[in-house]
Amino acid sequence: MEKVDQKKILVLGGTKHMINVVETAKRMGMSPIVVDNVIGSPAKSYADKSFNTSTADIEGLAKIVQQEKVDGVFTAFEDINTWNAVALCKKMDLPFYATEEQLGITSNKDKFKEICRRFDVPVIEEKELAGELEETAVATWEFPVIIKPVDSYASKGITVCYDTEEVKEGFAKAMDFSKSKKAIAERFIDNSYGVQMFYTIQNSNIVLTAVCDRYVYKHSKEHPPLPTAMVFPSKHQDTFIETLDWKIRDMINGIGIENGTVFIQSLYEDGNFYIYEMGFRLSGEQHYHIIEKQTDINILEMMLDFAVSNPIDKYDLRDYDNGHMPLPSCNLPILLKGGIIGEICGLEEVKAMPQVISCVINVDQGDEVVVTGSYTQMFGRFNIVANSTAELYETIENVYNTLQIANQAGEDMLLTKFVPEPLPIGQE
Repeated sequence: MEKVDQKKILVLGGTKHMINVVETAKRMGMSPIVVDNVIGSPAKSYADKSFNTSTADIEGLAKIVQQEKVDGVFTAFEDINTWNAVALCKKMDLPFYATEEQLGITSNKDKFKEICRRFDVPVIEEKELAGELEETAVATWEFPVIIKPVDSYASKGITVCYDTEEVKEGFAKAMDFSKSKKAIAERFIDNSYGVQMFYTIQNSNIVLTAVCDRYVYKHSKEHPPLPTAMVFPSKHQDTFIETLDWKIRDMINGIGIENGTVFIQSLYEDGNFYIYEMGFRLSGEQHYHIIEKQTDINILEMMLDFAVSNPIDKYDLRDYDNGHMPLPSCNLPILLKGGIIGEICGLEEVKAMPQVISCVINVDQGDEVVVTGSYTQMFGRFNIVANSTAELYETIENVYNTLQIANQAGEDMLLTKFVPEPLPIGQE
């Protein structure tokens, strides 16, 4: 029976990632309603009610809001649904942490670089591409370069190019994924490492929640690198705080962000950080589980409360500013080769490991994994928190040894493993 004071929250998107959102909302006493146009999408079975309406159908969503007397709208992990949520909340006069203008800056590579430069935040030099590609100019470039649409999401339409012919192909691919028919070409820092920062903004208080080392696997030169591990805290955290953190805070203020979560990705070369992407939403690895384990503060709960106009003062992270994380942690993606999954063994054993605090599994037995060089090749991601770096590394190895994923021919589908850096002497 519905509680009289139970707030209803409309959740846009029913993917497996959203199951935790729905479960958390219910645990908080809310009534979650999941909507998307996929019949039987995973999160719907966990919700109090669901609708098979496209999340892009703002008029259809507005009718649901009115019919169900919805108190707030929520989405996470996807840029497209974030845009849809902004449009819906604007139409229905409901609270949302982001504005169209803010998303326009954080999701458009041209506009984001422009605001980075305004606040002296270092970015990689680039060339803007539109219309016809000038091959004579391309011939003078220094390779490799990476071609990106200025306005696509989830690493779509990105190509690493090593010569003029590859630039032609990469440009055509980027144009296919760009709504504005614009792309940029950047110098490609050819390494397997970057640094990622997470900020939480609460009533205009900016907190550097975490900094991690982001290790990647270069599948092929035609595809962008895919993450193999995100290790907290970053070995470059102190350097980042000393040299760049205050500029990022000024930029967040300059964008006018008052509430929400921000993740910023950077490449690291010769002691320098080069910022290349900013997401104004909860990120797909669900790092908030790691933050909660270390601070007892759940950022997802904060964002859900904000969505239904509940006060968020109790989620005060200021004591944990500057990425104060006493326990070594890791988000561990499992990347797969192409093929049809024939058997998954050891998954429940991995979930039961005391250091594994959460996971999201994207595919099941019988699903086909297609080699796209994108996140569709990810089996899932595990959040791990340990008492020491040695225990963290041991747990990562145990995950690899325990989890076995084979194709229908019985062949191992694991694409690659993250190999941690050697521990300093005395910490083995």
